Amino acid sequence: LQLGLSPREAEVLLWVAQGKTNPEIASILGISEETVKKHMKQVLATLAVETRTAATLRALELLQPSP
Repeated sequence: LQLGLSPREAEVLLWVAQGKTNPEIASILGISEETVKKHMKQVLATLAVETRTAATLRALELLQPSP
């Protein structure tokens, strides 16, 4: 299932789901904190949610196999 995220946006969301802060994610990925914020803004818009936690939960819901 595709969430409609770019590979980098999905990567940022993965780290967010693991509780990492923007500065930590920037360091891990070797990008600026501002770029992390831009990616997260796009993730939130794409998943139609308002918070990092909601984005994580939405992704989990969408990725869960149907019963």
